[in-house]
Amino acid sequence: MNDIISINRQFLTMAREAAKSKSGEIVTGLSRPVLDKLAGLSLDQIEGIAQGAAVSLISLRLTEAELNRLVSLQNSQRTAYSLAVAASTER
Repeated sequence: MNDIISINRQFLTMAREAAKSKSGEIVTGLSRPVLDKLAGLSLDQIEGIAQGAAVSLISLRLTEAELNRLVSLQNSQRTAYSLAVAASTER
């Protein structure tokens, strides 16, 4: 459970910072309203959410086919492909 708390804390903190960026939705996979809400939370509130959530707050945004394609690409192509997939499924 400590791993989930740590991952959630790191993700929520990163998302809170990403909310300041125009690309926050693409980077995090979160909608602008959620990012705006996270931007207004204190670190204590982030910690409370991280500790209180019993599940990972991060989910994989790739389908099985997209993940297979990503695995088959060379390192230099993975970033561009990932960004293209994320941008095409932006909320």
